[in-house]
Amino acid sequence: MSKKQREKKHSGRGQKLTSPLSSHSRVGKTLVPPMMQMKNISFQSWSNNRLPEMLWACLVVSVLPREAALGAFREISAIGIKYREEQDRPAKGWSLDLSALPTQPPEIFEHLVNTVTRHPLGYAALRPLLLLENLPGTELWRAALATEASDDDWRTLGSAVLLTFDHQSQQATDVRWLRLLFKLGLGELRFPKELTERIDELIDYPNRGDMRKVRPFIRSSEGALAMFPDGAATNPWPDAFWTECLRRTGCVPAPPAKRDSQKRDTKAITRELLDVRKALLDHHARTITTTGVDAKHDAVFGFGLFALSCLLELMSGRNGFGITGRLLLRSLTECRISLAYLLRCGDEAMWVKFRSYGAGQAKLALLKFEEMPEDPTFVERATLESLANEDFYQEYVQIDLGHWCGKDLRKMAEDSGTKDDYDRIYGWASGFVHGQWGALRDSNMTHCLNPLHRFHRVPLWSHRMMEDAVPDAVGLINSILDDIDRAYPGFPARFKWKSTDGATVPETSRP
Repeated sequence: MSKKQREKKHSGRGQKLTSPLSSHSRVGKTLVPPMMQMKNISFQSWSNNRLPEMLWACLVVSVLPREAALGAFREISAIGIKYREEQDRPAKGWSLDLSALPTQPPEIFEHLVNTVTRHPLGYAALRPLLLLENLPGTELWRAALATEASDDDWRTLGSAVLLTFDHQSQQATDVRWLRLLFKLGLGELRFPKELTERIDELIDYPNRGDMRKVRPFIRSSEGALAMFPDGAATNPWPDAFWTECLRRTGCVPAPPAKRDSQKRDTKAITRELLDVRKALLDHHARTITTTGVDAKHDAVFGFGLFALSCLLELMSGRNGFGITGRLLLRSLTECRISLAYLLRCGDEAMWVKFRSYGAGQAKLALLKFEEMPEDPTFVERATLESLANEDFYQEYVQIDLGHWCGKDLRKMAEDSGTKDDYDRIYGWASGFVHGQWGALRDSNMTHCLNPLHRFHRVPLWSHRMMEDAVPDAVGLINSILDDIDRAYPGFPARFKWKSTDGATVPETSRP
């Protein structure tokens, strides 16, 4: 890919708040993002810990009109000023968390409930709390509200969590502002003089200042506040809340997302494949010079034929859209890089080593099978024996337990000028070969639409179809065909296929 193409591709990052690969620091075999390079960092979760603690406020901000909810929050937080001014009443460490309210002076709880319930929707906002069996201070809440929750209140509770689950949402920011304002009233927060204007904006929120600056300030300050010793992360209530929601409400699996994929004309590609394979066989016949062992000639055409066979299987049924497509695409990428490396960095001895390495692997498998009580079913022992003894009697065949060129594939890609193909395909496709978490999650799980389940992962009844791997495969195969022509000139056959929506095959590395 040219420099201009790279710049065009990445110009779309715009205001994306993520760090590029170049800003990651390499420590051993780990790439560490900038935020993780900070020392003594402590993680706090809004959705997992602090949202359940401020659940009453989440309900208020989701049921009451916003102006009324913020007015109630402002009045509730003002009680902090009262306790700060009464020096004989220690207030340090107090909060509006559900876990803390029962252990603090009762007038704080009473002031909170009375302020909210003065609004016509106040009781409807707080009533869903009574659904929860493990609610801290449940008797206080029942006595104060003097009502019973109904099954419909689960819907209200779910809506409140939905609106505040994202820590950057307007409703979540409003609740986080309340936490800050209460602590500010208590006098527990201190800011330098140069932030005086920002504090005024905090007090007059949301009617003062540029909200594009004020809202992030609220969220970052509240996040820092969560690191104080009285933070909700140490209390049992958040885990109890999420556990009860899981137990008492059902999962709603999201349907698999429809992925945009190119429309391919399978019949047209198949015709091209047959034409290319015939041309490759004809070119093999024209370029063969000996009936003896010709490691280079056999390998070059072997790569081409193997790649075409992979493509044929990719186009069988829906393979190109499934897990199989990723496995074959990864194999094609390795073929592409290996052939390019042999042609650009290898000599005659390297071609021989590539061939003898394969014979050694057949011998190794054969000897292991002989020690097993039962043979596997995917290959016959006779096949392995034939391959191990094809060039030399197996007693003269060495077994290389490393790699045939002594390098990993990444280094081979760098040396052969195919690093773009390695970066573009190999890493993600390898996850499907090795059964890594990303592949498991992407193919066989979806998320739950129930906000009371934290949008957790749930299994799919059947694995989903993904994007079509055939276009990338055709691009890799064209590059392999280019290398065949480079090794044995006079081979012009290439895939000229376009998708039915007009898209061409992806461009691959051009060493």
